Amino acid sequence: MSSFDYLKTAIRQQGHTLQQVADASGMTKGYLSQLLNAKIKSPSALKLEALHRFLGLEFPRREKTVGVVFGKFYPLHTGHIYLIQRACSQVDELHIIMGYDEPRDLQLFKNSAMSQQPTISDRLRWLLQTFKYQKNIHIHSFNEQGMEPYPHGWDVWSEGISAFMATKGITADRVYTSEEGDAPQFRRWLGIDAVVIDPLRSFMNISGTQIRHNPFRYWEYIPTEVKPFFVRTVAILGGESSGKSTLVNKLATIFNTTSAWEYGRDYVFSHLGGDEMALQYSDYDKIALGQAQYIDFAVKYANRVAFVDTDFVTTQAFCKKYEGREHPFVQALIDEYRFDLVILVENNVPWVADGLRSLGSSVDRKEFQSLLVSLLEANHIPYKHVTEDDYDRRFMRCIELVREMLGESAGQ
Repeated sequence: MSSFDYLKTAIRQQGHTLQQVADASGMTKGYLSQLLNAKIKSPSALKLEALHRFLGLEFPRREKTVGVVFGKFYPLHTGHIYLIQRACSQVDELHIIMGYDEPRDLQLFKNSAMSQQPTISDRLRWLLQTFKYQKNIHIHSFNEQGMEPYPHGWDVWSEGISAFMATKGITADRVYTSEEGDAPQFRRWLGIDAVVIDPLRSFMNISGTQIRHNPFRYWEYIPTEVKPFFVRTVAILGGESSGKSTLVNKLATIFNTTSAWEYGRDYVFSHLGGDEMALQYSDYDKIALGQAQYIDFAVKYANRVAFVDTDFVTTQAFCKKYEGREHPFVQALIDEYRFDLVILVENNVPWVADGLRSLGSSVDRKEFQSLLVSLLEANHIPYKHVTEDDYDRRFMRCIELVREMLGESAGQ
């Protein structure tokens, strides 16, 4: 292996031609070619410096220690983070290679308690967000589809990963792992020594399997960026003055978590001067988008469950009621945002005027409730109908439904 192979790799990765590099470095193409192939015994230091400067490489070159960590990160958890943080403090350069296999990963999702399936980009984002301030960490993804699943298939996997690392210019000195049994396999198949970190899980006793199967038990081990994929969402629906906003607030406080307020009310104040009479068809997509942002924020910072005051079905119902037609953008969000539990509260508590409500008659309230039901059914959205007309019994019934969804018993 030539002592200047790293220069060849840099030229190839940056997409330069030899002529471009030679011109920029003040040398002929022939000289550059001989240099890269180690045929010049005493190359000019000035030309070497110019070459390194053009390629953005350190000069004079210092031999770096390079480490690598392999994993599915399905999901990323604090055990992975501990391993990576220990590794990156022991090497100059650390490469994290995330393996993906779509059929395998889909099966992992189906057998898990995850509320939504993470894409390959989602999993890369977890890593990139977690280590974005550590410049010596580099993230890659490697397609493992068709390879025999771990712990088998070392021969095929090692051949594939070696070729992948070569294309990325990764020459690792050591592999970091928490699996003691993998260390001799890395030496045998990759020819790389392995450093085993916390094999007994004495510092961070967690695994991806444990989290996939029982995330709420191991909630403290799930990074903030990953938690939304396990958070359960509860939408509270109902007509005007049905008590849903107060109910959402009470549920969020009792479960010590976040909630998404009804964005439409904020929009009326901020854009319409506090009066719904100026509302028009072109406002509904903006209201829906604002509601989506409120929901995303609540889910990101939730403690196991997030409560949503008014969903997109309700927004569509108001659009249909006041504008006589449905809005396609609102429908797109109905299709996109599916909640784990939808609670429809009956409109049978006293109506309270607050300056923003206009459906106060018993006929109007009944018609709007029927419209909500028809839209839920048209969109194949299952829901729980809470009919209690007493605020406290309604509250207790909703707590019961949420606990059932979370797999909790009444005595917990």
